[in-house]
Amino acid sequence: MIRAFFGGTFDPIHNGHLETASALVDELDIATLSLMPSAVPPHRPQPCASARQRLEMVKLACQQHPAFTAEDWELKQDRLSYTAHTLSEFKERFPNDILLFVMGMDSLMSLHKWHNWTQLTDNAHLIVMPRAGVDFSPQDDELKSFIATHLTKHKKDLTEQSSGYVYIAQTPMVDVSATELREQLQQRKPNLPLPSSVYDYIRQHQLYL
Repeated sequence: MIRAFFGGTFDPIHNGHLETASALVDELDIATLSLMPSAVPPHRPQPCASARQRLEMVKLACQQHPAFTAEDWELKQDRLSYTAHTLSEFKERFPNDILLFVMGMDSLMSLHKWHNWTQLTDNAHLIVMPRAGVDFSPQDDELKSFIATHLTKHKKDLTEQSSGYVYIAQTPMVDVSATELREQLQQRKPNLPLPSSVYDYIRQHQLYL
């Protein structure tokens, strides 16, 4: 069985996340994609919305996509959200399954700054979605070597081996920035790239003001 997890702060989750994730589900024929908000991301500024609020927004967004589900694993852990730890624990929970961890190109290009990052492919395949404004051009020599060693262009490799590959998806580059989106919410701009249920939740709880 394939278990796919899309990690991120989702502060807030927006149409850019959803459109690219939906395209990925089609590309890799994924039955269920779990959207997993990180609790305390150690390598970036802390989220504006609380863990509970970000999870609720993800749940609302998932209601419109039958292939999506919200995963609260990291939010239930009383610690920093190290992906290496999460994937190791998932492999213990699902020892006979193939794990896919989905990230954006910006995450791959800074992967060498993550905790125990070279261990990620011990337990999962890394699925990378292109992102507008971020080139596939690693600058760190160790990261270059890591990608060159693990990169595959063949989807079949993701099912023939349980872990170990980096796969660059062919998903569209939807130019939505969460930082800019929060600024637009603060300015109360209309017609934002958000699911209506998420936008209503943000207004109801007066987030990002």
